[in-house]
Amino acid sequence: MKTAFKLDAHPRRPRPLLSEPPADYFDRLPTRVMSRLPGAAAAAPGWRWLAWLTPALRTGLASVAVLGGFAASFYLSGSPGAGAPVAATARLDAVPRTELVGYLLTSGARVETSDLAVLTAADPGFAQGFLHASADELTDALDAQPTEDQTYL
Repeated sequence: MKTAFKLDAHPRRPRPLLSEPPADYFDRLPTRVMSRLPGAAAAAPGWRWLAWLTPALRTGLASVAVLGGFAASFYLSGSPGAGAPVAATARLDAVPRTELVGYLLTSGARVETSDLAVLTAADPGFAQGFLHASADELTDALDAQPTEDQTYL
């Protein structure tokens, strides 16, 4: 079993652990540190004019430079031409509709009834290629769906 540790049982070291600093050491320390810092003469020769500006003017100049960089990047990136959406639509129109509907139904994509309503509004006979149901079956299926809005009844 260990004996209990008692601090009073251990002798203390002699009081002055460290030697005393030289006289006026802490009074001269700030001037020694400041003398080691580079002065205004060490600045780049092309940027000395910035030291003459007020801090508010330097901040304004920096913000104008950053905003000008953003504006230039947007201007230089250019806007897409008017023909780009037409080309994408033309490529999508080249896909057969049955293949497109099959992809949407099997890929796990979230297709809502409003998406399909847009398709059938554009082409009323669109659903006849893949939906084989009689008018009575469709009426029964639509009547079975709950609705809270009384305007469609």
